Amino acid sequence: MPERPRPTNLLLIVLTLIAGTVLGWALRDQFGSAAQSPVIASAPTSTILQQPTMDWTATPVIIPTNAPLPSVVLVPTDMPTQTPVPTDMPTQTPVPTDMPAPTLIPTATALPPTATPAPSIGYAAHTVAESESLMTIAELGGSDPLLIETYNRLDGPPKPGRALIVPRLDGRTSQLQNPPTLIQRGPNTRPWVALTLDAGAGAEPTAAILEALRTRGIHITFFLTGKWIRANPELARQIVADGHEVANHTMNHPDLRVLDDRDIQRELAEADQALREVAQAGTQPFFRPPYGAYDQRVLQVVQAQGYLPIYWTLDSLDSVGEPKTAAFLLERITNKLPPEKLRGAIILAHCGNATTAEAMPAILDRFAEMGFEVHTLSEVLNG
Repeated sequence: MPERPRPTNLLLIVLTLIAGTVLGWALRDQFGSAAQSPVIASAPTSTILQQPTMDWTATPVIIPTNAPLPSVVLVPTDMPTQTPVPTDMPTQTPVPTDMPAPTLIPTATALPPTATPAPSIGYAAHTVAESESLMTIAELGGSDPLLIETYNRLDGPPKPGRALIVPRLDGRTSQLQNPPTLIQRGPNTRPWVALTLDAGAGAEPTAAILEALRTRGIHITFFLTGKWIRANPELARQIVADGHEVANHTMNHPDLRVLDDRDIQRELAEADQALREVAQAGTQPFFRPPYGAYDQRVLQVVQAQGYLPIYWTLDSLDSVGEPKTAAFLLERITNKLPPEKLRGAIILAHCGNATTAEAMPAILDRFAEMGFEVHTLSEVLNG
């Protein structure tokens, strides 16, 4: 029979099995927890990535990446024009509630106001009748009431007897006859005189005349030739800048009676162009014939070009015959006509005459003492 194991050996076997089981559990717990908890090793300082430091002086603008570009860009008033944006910056950044109001930058500027329609074909002279208004005149002349008012420098509805130039608009017809017209004076309703100075050969006295007018706040009408304007651009600009009225006296001061229609038109157009180029102003609607020389043909050609022919009530004679003294000019201009005929008078003198410039302060002061006011031609004609 086989030999039975001894009790002592059996006990040792059991104890060995128990010890092995306990040791296995201990090892499992130890190595299992180590697998779930990674070991943290200290890396060298040269391999550590440093976060960039952001120092903002203004809050960046938020523009979502999937949003369409706006037609109006909002730019905060205290923000620099170009702001760098870090690549790791979040897409959305909260905007502070106390952010200054933005400035609107429109993508297009506003359109200018609609301009008064410009005449494109033809003009006619017309004298206002008792029952007429700008509306009825515009209907007859194929024009526009506001255009007639602006073109003729009116300050309100024209009074009966006021001569006008009526521009005819493209596409319209006119029933006006354009009779030859020549203005020699204004209405005598007010103690006003129109002092008009023609540009002669000289220009040196003009600065003193302008100074006398400027210190008294008086505006008058200058009839300038294109040749004079181009020879004296600074004076021409000063006349316009001082607020005086400028009218057409032709380009070269010829006797228009000996010119054909086309040459008359050229004389007017070149003088007007000279003023526009030099002083950015026009010469319409007044014209004075050189030497005071005219006939019916000349008047009608001039009117068809948009000009109202102007003559004078009193010639100072400062350019006629022997040179005149300042005392002579003072007496002739202020005392030749009686007061009832001086009202509304158009006075002729020349801005290139030295004694006219010498007498100008006394002339202006004498009129003021007499209770008369010196005005532009358009103001006197408006009555």
